This record gives sequence, structure tokens and C-alpha cells, in this order.
Amino acid sequence: MRQWRQDSGTIAPLVAGYLALVVMAILLGANVISAMAYSHRLQGLVDAAVIYGHDRALRAGIPNQALLSSNVRNFLESAPSARRLELAVVNPRVRGSRSELELCAVFDYPLALGSGVVCETAVAESFLLP
Repeated sequence: MRQWRQDSGTIAPLVAGYLALVVMAILLGANVISAMAYSHRLQGLVDAAVIYGHDRALRAGIPNQALLSSNVRNFLESAPSARRLELAVVNPRVRGSRSELELCAVFDYPLALGSGVVCETAVAESFLLP
């Protein structure tokens, strides 16, 4: 006949460890989802800014670099969606018939200490139709 030993330990540390993992996963998930939403918001702003700047910088189907930079800057200063962003990088450039814009903005994590930088790019191109 076997005798069973009595276990006088507790499972409280195990439960506390699992609870800490669940809380950490929830916080991490919330930060990732928030960063993705911020990235989509920034992408919309970049798309609008490059189209605005490109359309106003065209000369015979080719965008002008100085006009593109000026118009993008004007758009970002006047757009309500850009006013609450802390832009770190604004990089408009012209390559042939294409206008490209790279925007980077500082993002503060809502459920963690610290911040990060989110970057998005957009391209607009001219087509001359006969």
C-alpha cells in the first residue's frame, strides 16, 4: 500500500505569475493596437499632403522640388489632422514625374512609459495624356 505525502505548499506564486503574464500581454496588445491606429492616421495625412503638394507643384507634368516642399509645408501647417502631431521628419522629394513624401511623427505609448517614432511614405505621379 502506498502512502501519500501531504503537500503543504501553495499555488499563490503560480497564480500571481500567470496573472502578471496576462496583464503584461494586455498592456502590450493595447500599445500595439494603438500604434497601428496611429500609423494609419499618419498614412492618411501623408497621402493627403503628397497629393496636395504634387498637384500644386506641377509644371508641364513634372513636379518642382521647391514648390512641392513649400506646398507640403503649407498643407501640414493648415490641416487640422496635422496640428496635434509632433512631426520629427518631413522629407518631400521629386524623382522624375513622381513626388514622394516621408513623414515621421513621435508617438507616445498610452499604457507604457516612453515614446517611439512612426514613419509613413506616400507617392504621387503625374501622367500626361495625349
